[in-house]
Amino acid sequence: MSPALIAAEALGVAQEEIASVERIKGGLTNESWTVHVRSGSVVVRISTADESALQIDRQSETQILGIVARAGIGAPVLVSAPERRLLITEHLPGRTWTDADAREPRNIARLSQVLRDLHALKVPAGHVTDLRATVEGYVATLEKRGRTALLSALNVQRALDIATRGMLDLEPVLCHNDVHHLNVIDSGARLWLIDWEYAGLGNRLFDLAAVCCYHNYTADLRRTLAEFYWGASSATRLAALDEMCWLFDYIKELWMEVRAQSTLTVGG
Repeated sequence: MSPALIAAEALGVAQEEIASVERIKGGLTNESWTVHVRSGSVVVRISTADESALQIDRQSETQILGIVARAGIGAPVLVSAPERRLLITEHLPGRTWTDADAREPRNIARLSQVLRDLHALKVPAGHVTDLRATVEGYVATLEKRGRTALLSALNVQRALDIATRGMLDLEPVLCHNDVHHLNVIDSGARLWLIDWEYAGLGNRLFDLAAVCCYHNYTADLRRTLAEFYWGASSATRLAALDEMCWLFDYIKELWMEVRAQSTLTVGG
């Protein structure tokens, strides 16, 4: 079924109400389209991921989407049907950030405020992103498939050690866990985050590490992020952030290797 038909059916409108459909570029685990209806615009997303192998919990994502939408940080959900691999949200009014946007000090300050707001939200205790379990799960999947190039004993043990400390050192907060510039929508007056499929209670440093790693922050930019987020940086905080950046990059490498053999083909 086409995105236009999916949107028309889900929204209870005639197909003639669909003005246009535009594919959204950049998704690694989903196919997404902006569907323009006469009364407004929506985003239709169809999952193409092996959700079990990639450790994606769509039920948890749906509940968290409701929480962040009410907080004004995420898009309001119109339809969530994990059994159909389908999500429809309102289309947010703004532009998607570029890598350069994420490196501007003014925008680092704005994003830091969004992350502080996110990390202050209250969520049900069950939505936990256990970094140690994440590493163990990807390692087990790759071992089962005979893909062991990334699994040196030294790297796996270092990852498990950092992940264990990361889950013990700080009180868990709601994290997005994939803060990439393509997941930031900017209206000029405010920012939203999209693509919450890995969100959960976890270590705030992992969100900060995502920003640093995805955008190749220098030591100076990492310090700038820490100062905007905490109000001041310190050698201890920067060392902890550097360590979490190593873990983020390693988990990303594991994820990419799992995904390379796990993507499904979805028609539409």
